[in-house]
Amino acid sequence: MKRFKTAENSRLACVDSVIGDLLQEQSSGRTELRIQLLEATASCFGGFDLEAFQAAFGICPILKPTRLTMDARAIVRAILETGIHPALCLSALARESFDDDYRRSHGIYHTDFRLALHLARSIEEKLAPQVTVIDPACGSGMLLIAASIVACSTGQIPARHWLRHNVYAADLSPSALRATMLSLSSLTDDLEALIYMRKKWKVQDSLLVSNSAWIDLATDGFDIVVGNPPWEKVKLTRHEFIKANGWDRHYGEGYEGLSLSGYEAAKQKRAQLAMQLSAQYSTSFSGDRDLYIAFTQLSLSLTRQGGSGALLVPAGLIRSLNTRYLREQLVAGSKSVSITIMDNRARHFSIDTRFKFLLVNYSKRSRSVPIDKSISIVHARTSNDVVVDGRAVELPIIMLRKIRPDLTLPEVRTLNEWRLFKKMQLTAVPPSDESSSWYPVFCREVDMTHGRSSFVKSAKPGYFPVIEGRMVQPHRLGCKSYVSGEGRSAKWRNLPPGKSQIEPQFWISLDDISEQALKRVGKMRAGFCDITGQTNERSMMAALVKPNLVCGNKVPTIEFPNDPTQERLFLWLSIVNSLPFDWLLRRVVTTTVNYFVLISVRLPDLNIESSSARRLIAIARELSLLDACNKASFELLWHISNLRAEADVLVANAYGCVSSDLRLMLRDFPLLDRRQPALVGEEKSTVTSDLLFHTWNRSIGESSSHEEERVSNAKALGAIGYLSSEFVASILPFRDGIDES
Repeated sequence: MKRFKTAENSRLACVDSVIGDLLQEQSSGRTELRIQLLEATASCFGGFDLEAFQAAFGICPILKPTRLTMDARAIVRAILETGIHPALCLSALARESFDDDYRRSHGIYHTDFRLALHLARSIEEKLAPQVTVIDPACGSGMLLIAASIVACSTGQIPARHWLRHNVYAADLSPSALRATMLSLSSLTDDLEALIYMRKKWKVQDSLLVSNSAWIDLATDGFDIVVGNPPWEKVKLTRHEFIKANGWDRHYGEGYEGLSLSGYEAAKQKRAQLAMQLSAQYSTSFSGDRDLYIAFTQLSLSLTRQGGSGALLVPAGLIRSLNTRYLREQLVAGSKSVSITIMDNRARHFSIDTRFKFLLVNYSKRSRSVPIDKSISIVHARTSNDVVVDGRAVELPIIMLRKIRPDLTLPEVRTLNEWRLFKKMQLTAVPPSDESSSWYPVFCREVDMTHGRSSFVKSAKPGYFPVIEGRMVQPHRLGCKSYVSGEGRSAKWRNLPPGKSQIEPQFWISLDDISEQALKRVGKMRAGFCDITGQTNERSMMAALVKPNLVCGNKVPTIEFPNDPTQERLFLWLSIVNSLPFDWLLRRVVTTTVNYFVLISVRLPDLNIESSSARRLIAIARELSLLDACNKASFELLWHISNLRAEADVLVANAYGCVSSDLRLMLRDFPLLDRRQPALVGEEKSTVTSDLLFHTWNRSIGESSSHEEERVSNAKALGAIGYLSSEFVASILPFRDGIDES
């Protein structure tokens, strides 16, 4: 399993090294001594008496306070060299230590200091002397510390006043609250203020406590609620259980030789928690329970009328089917809502760099204040020290409901992107309309995990090949052939276009598949790879699935009951494999092309008998035949490229696009032609976009000599448009025109 080191860990490595040296002489109690050293460090920054602090909070010193203070001076020097505010450093250093598997299984993703400061600055104008601020799952207090730093930065609010009267905290872990206390204590020398502040803090499971526990703290709610709640589904899988118990397993591998002892009991415990959350937050759940959903609803309920909130949550809040109620609640209950979209490329969290998350800012409306007419959406990027917002795009709620009735938000970065998204969707038809010819019926034909016991590793009479997601590319089924191994460690061979064939990892008997899937296996249908990403080379990859093949759960299949002809399948394949559709999909997808996402993207209102539709059908038919013709040549690849460019132009026209729209779309596909040879004097190849605009200009009768020359020059260098970079190596033997048929 790949491990991801955060940028914050790298910045604090020198401080950790100093602390490690100080702990070397201690044979036991190292965790407690580490905390006491950090408390001594806080006393150096805050100026309070360490011995009095220990007495006030019932801390039994391992070493004499004078020794702790002396040792802490080395930590102070190391912290000052990081360039990070000392209180934020202390919060990060005082976190409870969890191994990766425990952290993942409990959804614990500690807040990076840059995100904490950015969140605090987003509410800066609201941090007045009289407000109350709470984090109901504070961890080591990073968000509360950042808010305190920003609130007291101008000197108008003394730190001692702010901490005494304004800061509230709750967490399930007493150790977490102790870490929060030592970090905040570095801001003041007023021990009485710290003692008074601590009396308002709660050790509790904030999700499950009664309302009376909050009323005791704030009768009408809090002025500001901040949070980075756990990002954990309340559902235990065998894989998570195995990993949490120290076994090394990759997704897709079997469970042979791995102990599942205790799994059922742990699963039942998690199910009981899900039932409790459903009872307390019933309207916020549909589908799998997720703690961040419950915490977001809790945060809204804790915010007083006229108050505000700032929450760090996964991007599922603006994407998922099971967060629709929450989106509606945010819009209905808030005067204003602003969503900042970020990814993990700056290594905020110890997870995949492609992971997307949000900063959600809301102002809870009072009954007398009208709702703003739009939702603000911002894309932000993070440098080594700060998060920088892009320009905000306002999405009018009335228009949003027309094209996204579920209030899922398209990720548009500019006003021009929003205009293009609107135009393409307003002129198209929703596949979710049950009377539409585009109304789809999806099927996951066999589950690759739960159905694993039915798989065999070699062909047998009465068994059929199982299609996996990696075997699918646009208009290609069987683009990879299985070699050896299992799961993520399995080895596959890339096959060039024209040479696709079905050489799977598994076969399955028809006796072991569902009745619904059995009805499909004997028919032609379309299938698509549901594993994707907004920053992938392409996001949508669909292909024709012929009879006597069974598709795994990562290749959902699709039929159109209102128009069960093969023509509808081929028309759909041409549309969804096009760059215009892919651009639309990238506005609303995260990592999975599921049913909910796919039916939310509208399709062109094309009459299937129109000349454009007939040509798109013919193109998809030909592409499917060409890919399995058992020939591979440079000219064949260029014929495929020309067909795909023609399809893109036809789909763009069907969506009402113009050439400037195409240029805007192409900015979203920077990985196209990544391994193709570039023209002389240029850094990267643009053969696909050159071919697309050459085809576009010819279709509207405009001069295309410039693009034609670029395409000709690229072709002379051996470049090929529309070829996935993953498959470039597979065509090298005939790139110079050598036929391999």
